Amino acid sequence: MASCFPILSLLLFLFIIFPMISLKICPSLHFQVRKKMSEHPRPHSEESKARIGSSVRRVWCKRLKCKRLGERFFLSWMKSIAEAARKGGSDQAELEWDSYDKIKQEIAFEQLQWTTEEAKGKEKAKERAATAKAEKIVRIAQKIKEQEEKEKAKEQKRKMQEKSKKDEKVADSQGLKLKQRLTMIRRKKSINSQVIIQGDTAHFPALEKLNIELIKKEKMQSEVSLAEQIKAAKSRRAESISAKVLAVSSSILSYSERLED
Repeated sequence: MASCFPILSLLLFLFIIFPMISLKICPSLHFQVRKKMSEHPRPHSEESKARIGSSVRRVWCKRLKCKRLGERFFLSWMKSIAEAARKGGSDQAELEWDSYDKIKQEIAFEQLQWTTEEAKGKEKAKERAATAKAEKIVRIAQKIKEQEEKEKAKEQKRKMQEKSKKDEKVADSQGLKLKQRLTMIRRKKSINSQVIIQGDTAHFPALEKLNIELIKKEKMQSEVSLAEQIKAAKSRRAESISAKVLAVSSSILSYSERLED
C-alpha cells in the first residue's frame, strides 16, 4: 500500500495539478496578447473573426478536456483509495461502513452530473453552430438582396438618363426644325417686302435672274400707261376747249343776227 503512494502522487500531479497550472498560465498569456492587440486596434473582417472564434473554441475545448480528464482520474483515485481503505491490508479485516457507499453514490452522482453537463455543452455548441450558420446565411441573403437592389437602381437610373437624353435630342431636333421654318418664313417675307417697296431689282443673287425681266416689264407697262394717260388727258382738255369756243361763237352769231333783224 505504501509503495503505491509515490505512483499515485505522480499521477495526481500529471493529471490534476499540471492541467490546473496550465489553465492558470494560458489565460494570463491570452490577457497579454489581448493587451498587445488593444494597443494597435484595427477592424477585422468576417473571415478573420470566424478564424479567431474557432481557434478560441479549440483552445477552450482542449482546456475542458484536460480538466475533465483530471477530474476523472481524481475520481478513480478516490475510488481506489476508498476501496483499499475498505478492504484493508493483508493482516487487516475488511471494514463495513456506510461512508463507502456514500462516497460511491457521490462519485456516481458526480459522474452523472459531468456527463449531463458535457451533453448540455455539446448541445449548446451545436445550437451555437446552427445559430451562427443561420446568421451567416441571413447575412449572405441580405448582401445578395442589397446587391440586386443596387443593380436595379443603377439600371433604372441608366434608363431614365437614356430617356432624358433621347427626349432632349427630340426636343432639340424639333426646335431646330421650327427655327429653320421660322427663318425661311421671315426670309420670304423680307424678300417680298423688299420687292414691293423698292420696285427695283432685288439685291439677292438667287432671285435676281428670276425677277429682273418681270420688274423691267412692269416698269415699261407703267411708263406706257402713264404717257397714254397724259396724252388722253390733253386730248380731252383740247376737245373741251374747242367745244366751249364753238358754243361761244355760235351764241355770238345768233345775237348779231337778232340785232340785224
